[in-house]
Amino acid sequence: MGNDTIRMKKIITTTLALCSLNILAGTLPHTKTDYCERFADSPQAKEVLQDLSTDSVNLMAFKNDGGLFNGGVCWWHSRFQRNILYLAVFRPDLPKPKSTSELKQLIHKIRDGVSVFSVPGYQNFEEFSRENQKLIQSELNDWQLYDGVVLGGWMDGLKGDTKIEAPLLEKMMKEVFDYVAVKKKIGYQKLQIKGITSHAWLVVGIKKSENGFEVGYLDSNSPRMSLNYSYKSGDTSFFIKGYGNFVPYLEFKREEERLVSAGRTFCGLKSAFTDRDAKAEYRSDLQEAKAAGVN
Repeated sequence: MGNDTIRMKKIITTTLALCSLNILAGTLPHTKTDYCERFADSPQAKEVLQDLSTDSVNLMAFKNDGGLFNGGVCWWHSRFQRNILYLAVFRPDLPKPKSTSELKQLIHKIRDGVSVFSVPGYQNFEEFSRENQKLIQSELNDWQLYDGVVLGGWMDGLKGDTKIEAPLLEKMMKEVFDYVAVKKKIGYQKLQIKGITSHAWLVVGIKKSENGFEVGYLDSNSPRMSLNYSYKSGDTSFFIKGYGNFVPYLEFKREEERLVSAGRTFCGLKSAFTDRDAKAEYRSDLQEAKAAGVN
């Protein structure tokens, strides 16, 4: 077989794979039946959340902004996005909320992430977040203040190591691989950057490479598409221009469990989270975020 033929086969294979991914991705569900298909016992169903993250219509229309001292709300932007992917049902067949008050109530419900919610009058999250950017931004600002001032969960946890021992980082990456590639979850990572800066992103895909992992992520500073980072075994940190060296910590895992539980309850399925104290677990997530990376 000639080199040209081999190259053509690779191009065709890649194109077919990309087309298949786009078909699988689709948009966030418009009915309860569509929503509950994600809990079916099939490989395609298990990957639906990660597939949804590849389509820009399911992603926030505006990037990280606002916050205390205009430092951004990346933690809360990312968690709001994850809540949408896990719990939203869009109902374009229904009228839009009639008042600002109704919109605020809906946006707060999205933030809370304790039950599946309908978004009436909108086709998708891109449309909803573009039209209601100011209200969503206000909610993200309030969420940051609540976590930081009321619960004290993040302001004392911003300073930490930007490099760690290579074996420890590799162990952490293997945990992320199990979490995202095997268990098919969307992982929230806090990025410990130099000084008192802390960023966050969502890990929506990860694959093994010859000498490490290829990590697919959603960054609130570039929220319209998923990006890729190449981690290599032996690295002591991640490095991205503009961020410098940083260490990614997998966090808010209890919050993810609560989102799954809310979806399963909505679909009439057994949930392991039912008897757990949501407020206590939320505080535990915040305390872990506060402590990770701090000597």
